[in-house]
Parts: sequence; C-alpha cells; structure tokens
Amino acid sequence: MVRTRLDAVVQVKERVEEKAGQALARVESAVTIAKEKVEVAKRVAAQDFRARSDISQWEVAELAHHRAVADAKKAQKDLETLQKSALVVRATYVSAHQSAEVVRRVATTRREEAERELNRIEDKALDEAASLLHFRRAS
Repeated sequence: MVRTRLDAVVQVKERVEEKAGQALARVESAVTIAKEKVEVAKRVAAQDFRARSDISQWEVAELAHHRAVADAKKAQKDLETLQKSALVVRATYVSAHQSAEVVRRVATTRREEAERELNRIEDKALDEAASLLHFRRAS
C-alpha cells in the first residue's frame, strides 16, 4: 500500500471523529435517562394519594403532590437542556465525520494516483526490458 502525506491527517481526523462519536453516545445516553426520569416524575405527579383521613394527612399528601409536580417540571427542564446540548454535540459529530470523510477520500484518490503512477513506471520498465530482449534475440 502506498503511503501519502495525508495519512497522518486522516489519523488525526479519525481520532477527532471517534471522540465526537463517544461524546454523542454519552449525551444520547444521558437524554434517554432524563426521558425516563421525566416519565417517572410525571407518573408520580399524576397519582392522587389523598384518602379519607384527617386534614393533617390530607395536607401532607397535598404538599407531596406539589413537590412531585415541581420535580416533574424540573426533570422536564433538565431534559430540554440536555436535548439542546445533544443537538450541539450531534452537530459537532456530523462536522467531524464529514471532515474526516473528505480527508479519507482525498487520501484514497492520492493513493490510487500514486499506485497508477508506480504501475505505469513498472510497465514502462518491463516494456523496455522486453524490447531489449527482443532486439538481442533478433540480432
């Protein structure tokens, strides 16, 4: 395989792409966890724990319900924040991937050109050797 000067650039771009992919995976995992927390918080907030009992227990249940609603809102805000950061990370990954792909294609093109040139030189040398042998036999 023919090496080009772009091979080092390809390696650097691929490392950047890999790190961006790992960051994307981490943020998508965090978004999934946040979605689950929102669902749990919404289910807890939707439950009604008030039962027939005295007013003090009813007040405690009402306070717990308000706290559950507040927790659900906070979880929703956290999810929205994570989703916004996921968009930024996703854009970074797409940019890194495209950049790496461009450099890979250019390096492949250069490598193919170098291989064609080497093959052309080798064919020329073989043709010259064959011509010399033919003229030697002819004389």
